[in-house]
Amino acid sequence: MKLEENKKENYVESVQPPYSAQHPWLLICHGDMMRRQTFFSVSENRYYMKSIPELKEKIICAYADEWLVLESIYSYSSDCYLWNIISNDKIQLPPLPAKCNILKCLLSAPPHDPECQVIFLIKETETTSDDDDTNEDENSDGDGDENSDGDGAENDDDDEDVNLLTFYFCKPGYNKEFHKQDAQSIIGDSHLDIWTVFKKKIYMIIGCPSILMCLDPDHDSGRITATPMANRAPHLSRKYSDHPLFKDYIIQSSSNDMLLYVHLISNGREYEMPYHFRLFRFDFVRKRWIKAESIGEIAIFISFPGKAGTTCSTKGTNLNKESIYFTDGRHIYVYDLITHSISLSLPCPHVSKRKRHHMHWLTLNQ
Repeated sequence: MKLEENKKENYVESVQPPYSAQHPWLLICHGDMMRRQTFFSVSENRYYMKSIPELKEKIICAYADEWLVLESIYSYSSDCYLWNIISNDKIQLPPLPAKCNILKCLLSAPPHDPECQVIFLIKETETTSDDDDTNEDENSDGDGDENSDGDGAENDDDDEDVNLLTFYFCKPGYNKEFHKQDAQSIIGDSHLDIWTVFKKKIYMIIGCPSILMCLDPDHDSGRITATPMANRAPHLSRKYSDHPLFKDYIIQSSSNDMLLYVHLISNGREYEMPYHFRLFRFDFVRKRWIKAESIGEIAIFISFPGKAGTTCSTKGTNLNKESIYFTDGRHIYVYDLITHSISLSLPCPHVSKRKRHHMHWLTLNQ
């Protein structure tokens, strides 16, 4: 595997990136408090260094076209809003709970689209107490001699923290507050692993085996329903069963109108190196996953650990068709679905490998 490193002349500092260039952009947020941004164009093999104040101290939760959902890097802040990276417009979202952990987020469409909605999966911490002890105290005869500890102090030993998984969803710019619903009432005890937007509908993979479901938020009733789409997971070969580390993705391909399932198998030291990919498309007629032998003049772009992805037509570009571009750490891997070969490059060597950074594939449509 050959490592390629971009030369110094392949970057432009403090110059506005030409957003109309061939898709996609790899946006790397890095530096102290995420104060620096590097835009890397795969098609041009060039990167642009920026410092955008609006992205400082922010994490990108989700995006649709040029609209980003931003949250603070600080755990004590739950402020989230939509921001347009091209026009600099901002849409404030309703307040989220003060003490919560945003696990996942999706933006179904740009906010000017009537079907636009944003949905969060949030973990809330709630402290509960033993109600039975309270009821016994209220129903006692008042002498307090038999079971009293003598000082009248409350006993907090039975208090415990309970983690609640909740869906929060709204129409940005319209709803004054979020609709919310207990996630367990929708997915039961299963784990929501990955989700994506396909044709403005939300699809998610839950549980083991991986079950595909369609999530349908209803803003009139403020409720969410989930419809199973397939009762079988993609058939994965036992050939790689001795490789313990896998990563899964579901992404939409607007170029050829497919819902795709990408299964990444890792190898090497501590199983951190991408080794093999298996690709499936969903057959909505037969309601099952079909192994995709070819995707034609399409390239797939996925990133870790965000488990987000996009696709792009390779026609008229120097992008590799029938390929998967995968980011991990500071590197970009390119996997050829036909030859099963893999190459590795370091596109932006100035990004520190020791400091925290986030990488996102963006398709910016003007």
